[in-house]
Amino acid sequence: MISLDPRTKIILLGFTALFSALIPNGIYLIVWISLTAFLGIMLGRIGKTIRAAIIFAALWLFATFVLPMLSGVAHTSLLVWLGLVFKCFPCCMMAGIFIETTQIGEFMAAMSKWKIPRSVVIPIGIMFRYFPTVKEDWGHIKDAMALRGINLSPACLIKNPGTVIDAMYLPILVTASKASDELSASAITRGIENPSRRTSRLDIRIKPADVGVVILFALALIIGYLLTVGGRI
Repeated sequence: MISLDPRTKIILLGFTALFSALIPNGIYLIVWISLTAFLGIMLGRIGKTIRAAIIFAALWLFATFVLPMLSGVAHTSLLVWLGLVFKCFPCCMMAGIFIETTQIGEFMAAMSKWKIPRSVVIPIGIMFRYFPTVKEDWGHIKDAMALRGINLSPACLIKNPGTVIDAMYLPILVTASKASDELSASAITRGIENPSRRTSRLDIRIKPADVGVVILFALALIIGYLLTVGGRI
């Protein structure tokens, strides 16, 4: 297992965005996803990374072997949808690894070393805490409603739409609003409005592993782009 500086992960996310923008979907997409999956495993995000790789493999096999057998509207619709999925999948996968393996304190300290304005860092830092909090509350609501026989299945939604909305969607809206207020109060309590420069006890620095990973992904991006321009993939 390795640990990377948050700044390295941001650079890798930028590389992935460039990859999705510059390189068409093709065999090279498998290489990039493989590199991303290997990175996620090395960072300790094993289960979700393997699950994402399996989903990508299933979609790729469907696009390769099943899609050519279709025709008409079904073929066109699925072709467009899969093209969008394959463009977004590398970025979503890398962003998931970044969020899951980065603590908010590490992110804030890294952005401070980059001298990023606080007006940019603070909203992103609060967002890091907001979505996991809402996700946890959503899980509690689903568990509580499951005891009453209420879930989000199509059958339950068609049979009792009003009950499902009242029992699941309204609570999550109230919980989301409450979570935002609590996070704002917590940030103020911790002195987030203090204009003085913040210090950190975390060891945030670029290590050899960071340099090696950045070089590996940079070479993969450059080689893939050159092969694309040369018409070889």
